[in-house]
This record gives sequence, C-alpha cells and structure tokens, in this order.
Amino acid sequence: MLKENQILVTNENGDESICDILFTHEANEKNYVVFEFVETGEVSAAVFVPGETEDEGTFEDIETDEEWEMLDRVLQAFYDEHEA
Repeated sequence: MLKENQILVTNENGDESICDILFTHEANEKNYVVFEFVETGEVSAAVFVPGETEDEGTFEDIETDEEWEMLDRVLQAFYDEHEA
C-alpha cells in the first residue's frame, strides 16, 4: 500500500519500485518530480506529464544536461533547507 507521498516507478524491465516524493518543481513549462527509491536511497527525477484525471500521468526522461544541473541546484537547496 502506497502512502500519500509515494509513487510506484516501473522501469523498462517491468520491475516496480516504491519511491518517496521529495518535492515537485515547475520550470520551463515542465513539471519535475524528484523522488527517492525506498530500498536503495537513490535519488532521481523525471518530468511528469499529467493524464486525463488528477491521479493519472506518466513520466518522461529528463533530456538535457541543463535540466539535470538545474535540478541538482534545486535539490541542494532542498537539502540545505531541511538540514537546518
């Protein structure tokens, strides 16, 4: 059972992983979701593309180094804020 702040991520092999959503970030007309894999603690991110209803949607890969660099800065600010 997923908690409210969790998502189920399915990789290209069909393997499912539960992830905690750390935060969402909107920039460049895209909605980013930054999440942490519960089992490994690995942090990743994706572009969220809304579906037809509020509870539906898909993820797309982040395509550019500039997007990753922007999200790295936002993630560092998130960690700085939550360490204080």
